[in-house]
Amino acid sequence: MYFSEKEEKVIRTFYVNLDSYARDEMVLKWDEDNYIVATFDTCFEDDNDCEMDEEGYEEFTSFAFTVVAVRGNPPVYITEDDGFLIDYHNFPKEILVGGKKIN
Repeated sequence: MYFSEKEEKVIRTFYVNLDSYARDEMVLKWDEDNYIVATFDTCFEDDNDCEMDEEGYEEFTSFAFTVVAVRGNPPVYITEDDGFLIDYHNFPKEILVGGKKIN
């Protein structure tokens, strides 16, 4: 998968490790008070809802998860069916599986 310079630094390590942990519950932590326990669903190429010919148009990789538990107010929108997306714009500081950091 191709990553832009901006997202390469943020998501590369997680993406490389994803196959090993995709079936495990993950703890996505933005800080000690704001985190989500979740299961991974899929990843896909996404964009920022601008038209391709508009200034500021951007493509990036998004990762979809399903919420198991939430603490605080993580910077994601959680849907009615407990789904949420992360990308390099709102990527957590740490993603843990079994206490091991995988990002």
